[in-house]
Amino acid sequence: MVALMATVFACSTEKNTLINRRYHSLNAHYNGYFNATELINQSITSYRDNRREDYYQLIPLDPVPSEEEVSGMYPAIDTAIAKCKKVIRDHSMPSNDRPAYKNDEHNEWIDENWTLIGIASYYRRDYDGAMKSFKFVRKFYSNDPSLYVGELWMAKTNIAKGKLTDAKFNLDNLDKAIAQEKEGSSSKKDKDDEPIAKFPKGIRFELEKTKAQLALERDNKEDAIRYLEESLKYTKLEDAKSEARVHFILGQLYQEKGDVYNARKHYSKVLKGNAPFEMSFNARLKKTFLGDGEDVEKNLKKMLRDAKNAEFKDQIYYALAEMELNKGNEPKGVHYLTQSAFYSTSNSRQKGMAYERLGNLRFAKRDYVAAQKYYDSCAVVITDEYPNAEGIRNKALKLKDLVVAVETAAYEDSVQRIAAMPEGDRNKFLKDLIKQIEKEEKERKEREAARLLELQANQNLFVQTGSGSKWYWNNAKTRSEGYDEFKRMWGVRENEDDWRRSDKTVIASFNEGDTTGVENDTTAIVEQKDTLTVELLASRLPMSDSALAVSNERLLEAYYNAGVIYKDQLNEEKMAIEQFNNVLERKIENPHNLMSAYQLYKIYETLDPVIASQHKDYILNNYPNSDYANYLRDPDYFIKKKERDVLAEQEYVKVLERYNRKIYSPVLAKANQVIEEEKDNIFRPKYMLLKALCIGQTTEFKKNMKPVLDSVIAQYPGTPEAGRAQELLDILNNGYSENIEANFASKYPFTYDDRAELIVFVILDQNVSSNGAKTRITDFHREYFSRDKLKVDSKVFGNGSIVLISDFEDEASATKYIGVYKRTRKYLLDLQNAKIMMITKENLKTMFQKQNLAVYEQFYEEYY
Repeated sequence: MVALMATVFACSTEKNTLINRRYHSLNAHYNGYFNATELINQSITSYRDNRREDYYQLIPLDPVPSEEEVSGMYPAIDTAIAKCKKVIRDHSMPSNDRPAYKNDEHNEWIDENWTLIGIASYYRRDYDGAMKSFKFVRKFYSNDPSLYVGELWMAKTNIAKGKLTDAKFNLDNLDKAIAQEKEGSSSKKDKDDEPIAKFPKGIRFELEKTKAQLALERDNKEDAIRYLEESLKYTKLEDAKSEARVHFILGQLYQEKGDVYNARKHYSKVLKGNAPFEMSFNARLKKTFLGDGEDVEKNLKKMLRDAKNAEFKDQIYYALAEMELNKGNEPKGVHYLTQSAFYSTSNSRQKGMAYERLGNLRFAKRDYVAAQKYYDSCAVVITDEYPNAEGIRNKALKLKDLVVAVETAAYEDSVQRIAAMPEGDRNKFLKDLIKQIEKEEKERKEREAARLLELQANQNLFVQTGSGSKWYWNNAKTRSEGYDEFKRMWGVRENEDDWRRSDKTVIASFNEGDTTGVENDTTAIVEQKDTLTVELLASRLPMSDSALAVSNERLLEAYYNAGVIYKDQLNEEKMAIEQFNNVLERKIENPHNLMSAYQLYKIYETLDPVIASQHKDYILNNYPNSDYANYLRDPDYFIKKKERDVLAEQEYVKVLERYNRKIYSPVLAKANQVIEEEKDNIFRPKYMLLKALCIGQTTEFKKNMKPVLDSVIAQYPGTPEAGRAQELLDILNNGYSENIEANFASKYPFTYDDRAELIVFVILDQNVSSNGAKTRITDFHREYFSRDKLKVDSKVFGNGSIVLISDFEDEASATKYIGVYKRTRKYLLDLQNAKIMMITKENLKTMFQKQNLAVYEQFYEEYY
C-alpha cells in the first residue's frame, strides 16, 4: 500500500522531490530519449549500409538521405519525434501548461528530448523545424551541456541550408566555449554570474568534422585536412566506422593535393580499421596505384587474382588500362578497357568510364564512327550524376549524323558495285557472303556463350567469398522481376552487340576480303537469318534504273552530309575534301554537285587558290543562275539579296492587305507581274496562291483556279504554299468543308492559379471500392504523413469514383505528396499505380459540373 501511494505521488509533475524527479527522469530517458534514439540510429545506419558509395569523387563526411530517399524513413523518424513530444508533455517538471511562468526544469532528460526532436527533424530535412528546437534549447537550457549539442546541430543545419556564415558563427561559439574551459572559466564567469555548463568532450569528434564540412563547402581543402586530422584525436570505440571514413577522405584530399606519402598513410589506416569491404577495396586500389612502377602492375594483378575482389574486377582492369596508356601501350590499354566494360555488370559509372575512355581514344585517332558508338554506349549506361554526362550525350548525338552518313554511303556504294557485277559473278559473291554471314553468326554465338560462362564464373567467385551478397544477380526474385521489366520495356531482343541502339544504321559489308572498319554487322542486311538466300539478297540490290537512281540520291546526300560534318563540326578539312570530291567524281546530275563544289571552293580559298579557281569556274559554267554563282560574281550578293527580300516582304504585305479589303484587280495585276518578271522573288509562290484566290473570288467558275494551283504544287513541292494549294484542289474536287467559326479563346474551361490551395485526387477503377481505397490511403497517411493532418473523402464521378485528399497549401507540397505516393506500395498496393493528380477547388467544381476528366488531364499535363 505504501509503495502504491509512493508511486501515485511520484506521478505528479508539480512536486520537486527526489522520488518525483527519479520517476519522471526514468520515463523521459528510456520511454522517450532512448527509444527515439534507437529508431533514428537504426534508420540512419540502415540507410548508410545500403547506399551505394561514389568512390570516384570525394565521399561525404556524413551521408544523409536526399528528398526522395528520406520518404522511406518518415515512419521511424515521425515515431521518434512523437515519443519525445509525449515525454515532454507528460514528464516535464513542472508541466508546460503555462510555459510563461516556468523558470526551471527539474527533469534532467527533457532537454535531451528537445535536442533529439531537432536532430530527427534535421534528418527529415525539415530544417526550419530543426532550427526551432535547437534555438529553444539554447534559450531555456543555457546552463546545460545540451546547449553545446544544440549549437553543433544548428551549425549542421545551417550548412545544409547553405547559410555558411551562420554556421561559422555557431562553430565559433563552440570554439569560444572550449577556450573558456581551458582558461579555467568553466565554473563561473564572475562571482555573481550563473554557472556555465561543462563542454561535453563526446562531441569534439563531430565538432571537428563539422568544421571540416564547412571548409569543404567553402572549397578550402587545406583547412578541411587540418580539422579532419584534429578530429582523429577525439575518436572513440563506437566511432570506428566514422574514423575509417575520415581516414579515407583524408587519403582522397592528400592524393588530390599530390601528397603521396600522407595519402598512402591514411589509406593504410582504412585497411587496418573497421571499414566496409568496398571502402577497404577502394583504399587498397588507390594505395596500390600510388605506388611505383612495376610494383603497381604486380599488386594490381595480385588483386585481380584475389577471389574477394571478383566484384571489382572492372575497376582493377580500368586501373591497369590507365597504367598501360600512360606507358604508351595503347593496344594493351584498349584490351584492359574492354575487360573493364565487360566486367561492369552492376557499376554503371565504371562501365561508362570505360566506354568514354575508349571513345576518347578513337576520337583522338579521328576514327569518329567508332568513337560515336562508344560515346553512344556510354550515354546509355550513365546517369545524370555522371561527370560531364551532358557533354557525352551531346558528343554521341552530334556524331550520330556522321555515323549515319558514313555507313549509308558505304552501304550504297557496296550494293551498287555488286549490282554492276555480271550475273554469274554476282551469284557466286552472294553465295560466299551467305557462308560468311553464317560463319560469323556461329562465331558470335560461341563468343557470347564463352563471355556468359566467364561472367557466371566471376559471379560464383564473389558469391562464395560473400563480397557480393547484395549484388542483383544473386537474388533470384530480383533477377526474375528485372527480366520481366526488360521484356516489358524493350520486348524480346536478340543477344547481340548494340542491341540497345534503337536507331543504329545497319550495314552489310560486300567488300571481298575487307575486314577493316568498326564492328560492321554483316548479318544486318537480313531480317530473317533462317531464310537467307541468294534471291533474297539480290532483291535488296539496285538492279533497275529507278532503284539505282534512288540509291545514287542516298549515296550523294550521305557523302555531302559527311563532308559538312567533317568541315563544320570537326574541323577535318582533308576528310571533308574527300567526301565532297566523292560527290563530284560520280558525275551524276544532282543538287549536291553545286553545294559540294561551293564547299570545296571555300576550303581551297585559303589552302590553294588555283584549285579554288577551278571550282569557281565549275559553278559559273554549270550553274550560272544559282545563288552561289551570283555570290562568286558579287561578294555582296547575299547582303543585297537580303535587302531586296525585305522590300519584297513589305510589298507583299501591302498586296495582302488589299486582298483582305477585297480589292482584287490590283492584287491580280501585281501577282501576274511577279510571276512573270520576278522569278527570284522569295514571295513568288505566295503570289501564285494569291492569284488563284483572286480568280476564285472574281468568277463563279471556281475550277478556273486549278491550273494556277497545279503550277504551285509542281514548281514548289513540299512548301506550305503547295500544301495549301492541295487543300484547295481537294475542296474543288470533293466539295466544300463545313464553315466553322474559329475560336481564339482558351481551349480549356480550367484556370491555373499558382497561389490557390490544392486537392490531390486519385481516380479509382470501377471495380475498386471507394471505402476500401479510403482505408488504404488513410493507413498510408498514418505512417508517412502523420504530421500533416490530411483529410480523405470520396465522390462519385462518372461511372466510377475518385478519392480526394486535402488540403495542400501550395503546388510544392502537393507534388511532394504525389511523389511519395507513387514510390510507396505499402498499404496502397494496386492503388499505387492509380492515376493521381492535383487540382484547385475551383477547377474541381468545374470538372464535376462538366464531367470532363479527359480535358482536365490535358490541362494538367500542360500546366503541372
